[in-house]
Amino acid sequence: MAEHLKLDKSMAMFAEAQTLVPGGVAGIRRPYNFVQGEYPIFFDKGKGGRIRDVDGNEYIDYLCAYGPIIIGYCEEEIDNAVIEQIRQKGFCFSLTQPMQNDLVRKMQELIPCCDMAAIVKTGSDATTIAIRVARAYTGKVKIARCGYHGWHD
Repeated sequence: MAEHLKLDKSMAMFAEAQTLVPGGVAGIRRPYNFVQGEYPIFFDKGKGGRIRDVDGNEYIDYLCAYGPIIIGYCEEEIDNAVIEQIRQKGFCFSLTQPMQNDLVRKMQELIPCCDMAAIVKTGSDATTIAIRVARAYTGKVKIARCGYHGWHD
């Protein structure tokens, strides 16, 4: 028989979170979708492709934080570039920065079929754009989907 994970801190934090946050957690990985007490709810840190929960259990992050962490957590070269950008110019403006064009030109260089690109912040934004483009191109309104595709309506 497999040994049970020690999840005391995670479960205590979840109990508190349920009094503070609707459902106890943000995101799509709702604890009620899993066997209670058998699944970690709170992670503490990550390095490379591994993550650790608040109870000290270590895992391989096959989900890559749902996509954006494909290179890994706490990668020094990437972290330093982000910190430098924040220190020198800031981030998350309401208008576009010139680096958008640099990024899209690099994407076009690396991806032969990339004629244009939309840079977005979330998977829901990306799915919304894809739906709008598909509707505009096809003239159809209905969209068939399977599985999780964001939080949008």
